[in-house]
Amino acid sequence: MAIRHNAIKNSLDVGKASEWNDDHVINFADRIEICMDFLNEALVDHFDLTQETSSTPSAITLVGSVAAARLNATGGVGNLSAIRMMMAGAAGNVTNIDQLPIMNMAVELGGLTADNKTHQFGLTDSADTPFAVNDDGAFFRVDNNVLYAVTSDGATETTTDLGAPNQFGVYKIVCNSGSVDFYVDDMAVIAAHHTSNLPVADVTMKFSTAQRAGGSNTMSVQGFALSVLREQ
Repeated sequence: MAIRHNAIKNSLDVGKASEWNDDHVINFADRIEICMDFLNEALVDHFDLTQETSSTPSAITLVGSVAAARLNATGGVGNLSAIRMMMAGAAGNVTNIDQLPIMNMAVELGGLTADNKTHQFGLTDSADTPFAVNDDGAFFRVDNNVLYAVTSDGATETTTDLGAPNQFGVYKIVCNSGSVDFYVDDMAVIAAHHTSNLPVADVTMKFSTAQRAGGSNTMSVQGFALSVLREQ
């Protein structure tokens, strides 16, 4: 999108209407920032919890003396604990890959049972059920105690094995034009670079964990930040 600015004038110079354009755009900041640290927020003010089936509701609590959104999947095998960022007070997506979103997260993974698909966090389509086949998005997943970087177009996934996950980690997802980069802890080093099966749906920030045969799994989200490009 071309942006035309008004002419620069010296003091006391007269401005003319012809020097302005119908498509003149006020110069807002190029990127929109969303930051959540869970210190002064109620979980239900910003997150939809209707995808949860766990008998233990997600809640903000102190975890190791740090305020965090605590997810705890209990109540039987297959139960989910999941929170997804809302749009205008209801479940919905907040951005898309064309806005080149960048998401940073500080997440503690609990349980880590050696089962299939126990933890998932990052950018996914709000409507997709957590851990469903080929969730549309760009996210991290723990599967059988292995951390994966995942991109999916809703039909096919590209995954990269990142090894055994740490209990606590700092994660970053950078959506570029035609690729997605994933970072773990050492932000200077790209852990995975995906150019295939990039998300095609709008996405939101979603965190999910599940109870499997090995027992309950937990996740504590200490905070996250999302930056999206305003100008396209």
